[in-house]
Amino acid sequence: MAIPANTLLAPKAPNLLVSPVEYNQRYQEQLNNALRIYFNQLDNTLQTLLSNTPGGAFIRFPYGAFSCLADQPDGNIGTAYYMQFDTTDFSNDVSIASHTAVVTASIGPASTTMTVTAITSGSLLPGMALTGAGVTAGTRIVTQLTGTSGSTGTYQVSTAQTTASTSITGALASKITVVQPGLYNLQFSVQFVNTAVQIYDADIWLRVNGTDVANTNSEWSVPNRHGGVDGHTLGALNLYVELQAGDYVELMWHAYNTSVNIQYLAPVAASAGVTPAVPGTPSAVATLSFVSALTA
Repeated sequence: MAIPANTLLAPKAPNLLVSPVEYNQRYQEQLNNALRIYFNQLDNTLQTLLSNTPGGAFIRFPYGAFSCLADQPDGNIGTAYYMQFDTTDFSNDVSIASHTAVVTASIGPASTTMTVTAITSGSLLPGMALTGAGVTAGTRIVTQLTGTSGSTGTYQVSTAQTTASTSITGALASKITVVQPGLYNLQFSVQFVNTAVQIYDADIWLRVNGTDVANTNSEWSVPNRHGGVDGHTLGALNLYVELQAGDYVELMWHAYNTSVNIQYLAPVAASAGVTPAVPGTPSAVATLSFVSALTA
């Protein structure tokens, strides 16, 4: 079977024969030939790996690229929200993991207040999507109102409803997780929308293993609604971060007014003389790429 052109063959050390007690020309020639073949393999591998063509095409670094094809509203200016990613575009030893929680809770009656009486597992977080018997589809946590952080107490949810006490599961896909330790480059872009007639600001910062990273915040001013059209801006940046095996990074965000959200824009169909066909616009995109091994 032919070997693909883009395959890098790893050299294998030869099995050398045991040398005779006395000098033997035939043995010496066989030994030299085995070593020559091995060194030629080493030369060919290194030349292929280090040459300009194709060079680095044979190196397989860890990477991940993720996006979100849904709106990400906030709902409370005093709450930090997790950037969520529902689509894996590319992945090699970098993946998305979710925060999950299972609780006993009721919602209402006919209100947006969820009362949590028991925690089975995990911790409730802002932005978590909630599912369970009788829970309205699309319900999410807006903010915590009372009680112990992430645990029992009351929470504001996004949809008014009446749900009797039941087992409710929360899920939030935000943890970009690595398998290999190293220095990584995190890049992101976020599609902000502002539905108000006044400009408002929004923040994005980095969190590693659940802890905010100092001096990683950036602030964007999101244009106001004008001419009947919502204001938009793209928040984009890249950050270097050192990670150990199993570490995860998250992007946190906060808006200074609830009229500012993160928006998914659906594809636009072509209309003669009006607009070409335009692909969908993810609400958020993030890539995490391996740069280097960690220094000692």
